[in-house]
Amino acid sequence: MKHIGLDLVRVTEGAAIAASAWVGSGNKLLADRDATDAMRRRLNNMSFKGFIRIGEGIKDQSYGLFKGEEVGNFSSEYEPGLSNSPKIYDIGVDPIDGTTPTVTSGPEATSVIAISEKNSMFDTEEHYMLKLAVGAAIPPWKASQLNFSMPLPDICNFVADALGKPVDKLMVCILNRPRHELWIKQMRDLGVRIKLIQDCDISGAIATCLPDGGIDMQFGVGGAPEAAITAAAMKCLSGFFLAQLWNQNLFGPEMNQDQLVQGPCAFAATGITDGSLLNGVRWTTRGPVTNSVFMRSESKTVRWLTTNHGN
Repeated sequence: MKHIGLDLVRVTEGAAIAASAWVGSGNKLLADRDATDAMRRRLNNMSFKGFIRIGEGIKDQSYGLFKGEEVGNFSSEYEPGLSNSPKIYDIGVDPIDGTTPTVTSGPEATSVIAISEKNSMFDTEEHYMLKLAVGAAIPPWKASQLNFSMPLPDICNFVADALGKPVDKLMVCILNRPRHELWIKQMRDLGVRIKLIQDCDISGAIATCLPDGGIDMQFGVGGAPEAAITAAAMKCLSGFFLAQLWNQNLFGPEMNQDQLVQGPCAFAATGITDGSLLNGVRWTTRGPVTNSVFMRSESKTVRWLTTNHGN
């Protein structure tokens, strides 16, 4: 994956630049179309072979990228087992993570991609998962004791104790949704500080792993497709991530980051609008300027890139 790292950044850069043309426009459909088309073009220019494992469903009548779609510029003459055969990858994409903030000039919208070896990335037809993320400041052996059978106040106390801070100094990120009203009340009764976000829980999870991220824990029900993409980023950052399928209070088995994405992986993101993780696309007389991050699980390297793309 090391050899395609910069290419992955180019993929999210292309999608973010295309999406930025629709910031504040109110037009989700065209923003999604242009970002998706740009991402597909960049993927198909890469010298690799991949299949979209996490994308849009054809039944969703979107512009894709569709689950099962093949991308990359290797032709069908290459066969597995031959010396000139490409390595095949699973790919999880979201050309715009945060379509609403994109078209309303809101915060935190990004273009994201995750990649792992073939048949290693979890996917599901379900729409939602319950998620929990904490950063690498909590040792893995301790973080692995977290589970969803624990009441939320117990989880908050556990995380605060592991971080060596009082629970009323704990900052928890959660989506501002009616389904979270009880959990929000429980945390406020405990004195926990809460950061309510409207969209983009991938960025919220990543923030738990950053020294200046300002988030100690992320919790709540969000989109299922984003779970594996988030898991890839958390593996690269040595964080802990837990998720389980959620359907009207019916919960599936718990899966951690290593079960959601098995083996080596990489993650890239580019900001569309300004956020706590990345600044959005800026247009200058010399062309667009993007801010991106690229990370790999094997080396644990994290690269922050500011790029001027020229006219």
